[in-house]
Amino acid sequence: MKLTNFSNDYFSGLVARVSLVIAPFFLFGLFNGIYNSKLAEYPVLFWIFDVLGWVILPSLILVYLYKYYGICLHDYGLAKTTNAFQRREMLNWAVLATFMLGMYYFAFSWLAWKVITIETPVFSYTNMVPEGDARYFTIFYLAATAAVFEEIFYRGLIWRLVYTSNINANKPYLYIFISSSLFGLVHWENGLPEVFSTMIFGAVACVIFLRLRNLLPLIAAHFFIDLVIFW
Repeated sequence: MKLTNFSNDYFSGLVARVSLVIAPFFLFGLFNGIYNSKLAEYPVLFWIFDVLGWVILPSLILVYLYKYYGICLHDYGLAKTTNAFQRREMLNWAVLATFMLGMYYFAFSWLAWKVITIETPVFSYTNMVPEGDARYFTIFYLAATAAVFEEIFYRGLIWRLVYTSNINANKPYLYIFISSSLFGLVHWENGLPEVFSTMIFGAVACVIFLRLRNLLPLIAAHFFIDLVIFW
């Protein structure tokens, strides 16, 4: 998506239209805690809705953005590593991001649950992980879908929208605020402590993304941290 030779009005309209296109995924994340607690009583129906919301919906949105707005993978941070040096650098950043994000998330989560002792989660995905052989596939699915699509939508696409807009503001701080706030709010069903800890996670992830402009290390880090959480 080229960002030159267009008027400010064009950019404003583009940001507004793209925001409307990706809004359903954010709304799904915001409201799924309400119906997940009900659907949990019907596992088959629960997983059908989950696949629809976490795989099919975001995939269709990304295809739509490419087809009608020309927004490609590299436009929101999924850039290819073209040589061995870049691959090693991304691998090193994946390890570092896993350590940093894990440290901040688990530390703030522990502290928040110590301070906010009366909070009761409405719903938790960990309760939906079955026993037996299906357990490993389910954990992989939960970690992979959250890592890929949350990083694309809450980090990559929000970054593209903020930096494409003509808002007169400090864009790095605005980006971190919007991204981390949305990311925290969609985890409300896990309790207020989880909102705070995921906001911290989101803020640190934004800082790393602003440094790299590449989502791959963050996706890898997010995946491994979620493996630990769901295990």
